[in-house]
Formats: sequence, structure tokens, C-alpha cells
Amino acid sequence: MPQAEGIQLFTVPLPLEEGELLGSPQIAWQAYGKPSDGKAVVVLHDLSHSHQALSTEVNGAFQPSGWGRELIGPGKALDPDVTPVIVPNLLGSPFGSTSPLTPDPHTGAPWGTALPPLTVLDMSRGVAALLKALGLTRVRALVGIGLGGLVALRLAALFPELADGVVVLGAARALPEGLREKLGLTSQVLRMAPDNEDTPPLRERAPNRTLARLRMDYLKLLYGRDHLSTAYPDSAAAQAALEAEAASFADTFDPVAWALLCSAYAGCDLTETFPKIRARVLLLAGATDALAPAGRVRDTYHQLTAAGVQARFVELQGPGDHGTLLSDAHRLKGPVQDFLRWLRG
Repeated sequence: MPQAEGIQLFTVPLPLEEGELLGSPQIAWQAYGKPSDGKAVVVLHDLSHSHQALSTEVNGAFQPSGWGRELIGPGKALDPDVTPVIVPNLLGSPFGSTSPLTPDPHTGAPWGTALPPLTVLDMSRGVAALLKALGLTRVRALVGIGLGGLVALRLAALFPELADGVVVLGAARALPEGLREKLGLTSQVLRMAPDNEDTPPLRERAPNRTLARLRMDYLKLLYGRDHLSTAYPDSAAAQAALEAEAASFADTFDPVAWALLCSAYAGCDLTETFPKIRARVLLLAGATDALAPAGRVRDTYHQLTAAGVQARFVELQGPGDHGTLLSDAHRLKGPVQDFLRWLRG
């Protein structure tokens, strides 16, 4: 259970990268341990995760929460008794932070498709605003998974004195080009869905069939054949499990938020920001991660070092698909704790 949690409301509009101002933004968060200035670690979640990293609540095959149970806890890579942990909900994510589900301050109705486009830079600014509101001017490290890894690196470049270190799990400087193009079309695919007969260009509850299909495509990127053959007795069982999760996702995840988050993920390339990073960086890669192939993460390591960043690269042993990177506490503990000790040295 978190020691503290809340939704931070801001009275000052948040400037967005596209030039608009986001009125009355809010960021949901949870904390484990007692965060204090200079000692806390900020953990940033992946694309479809919530900020409830240790939740045990089970509501269906799609589980947006509880993803951090092998990362955070006594004896794990991040022990809140030693290193307090804060987990914000990224802007655009439909679990409490400003998203298509939250009220537009001008109308009182949910933002829906009227919410301005959000980018990784906007998400970084939102996290920075939360930390400032919580009285934290400096943190021990930023730890990001997937999309959260891009946010962590962008935040370190935006505020070079904020963090001593950055841990990136399952992310390179950008998604592979083909995947960037595919995710970038999510909004268009939903908008053109043949079973979408509502008036808005992307209705507030998109067709389940289309959203489920998009999720199914994404799950096949998260979990490769080797993992599925190990986790399930046969291919039919694996297919049934993926279909159940895709259907559960389509029934629970806001489609406008999914399109917005996919667009932010696809539109991000951090290469030009690397010279601004002053924090030390640890890149952790899975051998078969389709979202962040190990070779691509290694190339990112070389780009960081060429930009003057003190960086390390570790290819994790064991299951290497993106969806399995947080499945083994032991293999995370060693490199993460070694890195945190390096920060103290």
C-alpha cells in the first residue's frame, strides 16, 4: 500500500509544446516510503500502465496496475525503506491525471477529443510541476519504463540539475521507425473505424472491435513467441489469453487517451536533447524487445556518451520481450542498485 497518494491540482496553466496552454492541469501520484529532497526516486510508468505500481486489485485480463511488484519493495531493486519512491500518472493517461476523461475547465464536460495534443516534453513538464508542488527540488534518480523512459530522459535534459541519475528500462532514443509510423496512425485508424457511426471524429467510446484489434497488435509486440510458448501450453491457449486481454483493454481503456498516448510515444526522438543531460544514465535492454531492440538501445548508449553523458548499458539476461522486463526482481536488483551506489560515489 502507498504511504501517500493524491491528485495535485494546478491553478497555473501548463504551456504545451504545440503552443497551447493546458488549463487547470492535474497529476495523480502515489508514494512509497517518505520522500525527501535529494533522496527520492521517481518511477515513470509505461504506455498503458497506471501510477498504482503495487496495486493487487484484479478487475479483468487487462491489468494497468501492479506492474512494479518486482521492481519496488523490500529486497527489490527499489526498497522504499532505503530509497523512497514516487510514481506519477503521466499527463494523458486516464487514471487520474489530465486526460480525455477529466473535465475541461471551460465547459465542465470531459475533455474528450478537445484535449490538445500532448507530447513527451509536456509529460516531463507535468512531472516537474508535481515534484515542485511536493517540495522536491532534486531527486536521487528518475526511473522510466518504455514511454516512461523517454519521459525520464527528456526531463533530465529539460532540468539538468533535477536528478543525479536516470534509469531507462526498455527504451532507446526513439521507437523503431516502422513502429513509430504504425502507432502514429492510431488516431486515424480509430477515426475511420467502419463501426464508428457517432458524430464526433473519434467518439468518446470507440468501437470495441477496432480498439481490441489495435491492442492485439500491440500485445504481439510486447510478448514474443518464446515467451508465449513458455507461458502457455499451446498456441491456442496463448492466442486466447491475448484475445482476452485485448477485449478487456477495449472495454476499460479510453480510446481517445490511447490515441493521444500512442501519438506522443510515436512522435518522440530525443537525440538532439542528449547534450543537455548532466545526470548519469543507465540503459537496461531486453534481448528480444521489439519496442527497444538491444542493438538500438546500445546505439543510444553510444550517442549519450558521444554527447558527454556518463552512461552505462546492460543487456538483461533471461526473458527479453518488452512485456517481461519487469518480471524478474533478481536481474533488476543488481544493475539498478549498482547504479544507485555509483551515484553516491
